[in-house]
Amino acid sequence: MAMYNGDFDITKTIKIIESLKSQLLSNVSALFSNMAEANKDCHNENIDILSDIIILSYLLSDKLGVSNEALDMKLINKLRLATLQNPENDQWSNEISLLSKHLNKSRHM
Repeated sequence: MAMYNGDFDITKTIKIIESLKSQLLSNVSALFSNMAEANKDCHNENIDILSDIIILSYLLSDKLGVSNEALDMKLINKLRLATLQNPENDQWSNEISLLSKHLNKSRHM
């Protein structure tokens, strides 16, 4: 049975997705390890890891057929919904509101 170019593309995409998933899990593991150590010297490393997690999430979503814009809109909509569903005195409402404002502001830059 002959393999067609489409088969190679599917295999390549699957390998890329698996690589992104592995990198994502490695970064989450590294973040958890740093948090368990509670070492203040890890602050910059944690920022690097968190930014890598966000980048990998966007790359993975792209490989799954979700555009950056669609992912951004889903994030903003989820934050809006969370703001509406949570009472004002909820411990997360202020942080959710600030994050929503940040994302909306950065979309218009």
